[in-house]
Amino acid sequence: MALATHDVARSFAFYRDLGLRAVHEARGTDPIAELEMRGGTHLVLVLDAEARTDGRAAPFDLMADDLDVLRDRMEAIGIDVSTIAREGHASFTFRDPDGHVVTVNDSHVSGVV
Repeated sequence: MALATHDVARSFAFYRDLGLRAVHEARGTDPIAELEMRGGTHLVLVLDAEARTDGRAAPFDLMADDLDVLRDRMEAIGIDVSTIAREGHASFTFRDPDGHVVTVNDSHVSGVV
């Protein structure tokens, strides 16, 4: 999954700090970085200084085992998060550093994974 960003290093640190596994960190003039999402899907961050991103939905969703804990942690560090919608599949949204709106869904997992 590719995501255009105005600052690859900033976006890489943001998503890594949310818990995505670092695969390839951009260094120097390297214009891409890669992280692993749940299930082995890779998020490739691509430098595009002209990308229109603010307010656009990201082309992917994330999943969390404990939606409440993740949302509260994100809010506590200053990330713009929505309330949790609990109709059907529980989820919330947040804005990443480029303004992409990302949905986080409850994984419905019970116990240790």
